[in-house]
Amino acid sequence: MRKVVTLRKSGNSLVLTVPVDLDASLGTKYDVETRSDGSILYTPIGHKNIFDDPDWQHYDYQHDLESDPQLQPLDLIGKEGVE
Repeated sequence: MRKVVTLRKSGNSLVLTVPVDLDASLGTKYDVETRSDGSILYTPIGHKNIFDDPDWQHYDYQHDLESDPQLQPLDLIGKEGVE
């Protein structure tokens, strides 16, 4: 589907209108690429799973839980542990 939209100025930004019938969801984030021919390509950004990154796949979470003092169990003073 081809649509013609006009580049507009809104405050300090330039805005390209997205027609309602393109079925784009509000709040969707897009990666913007300007190509050498002057065209602008908007690609929706999907959810990125940080655990797909090889650096995170071999990360030792258990070591952090054991060595980080802020992640240690608290000494209970009053009735915090009462269920």
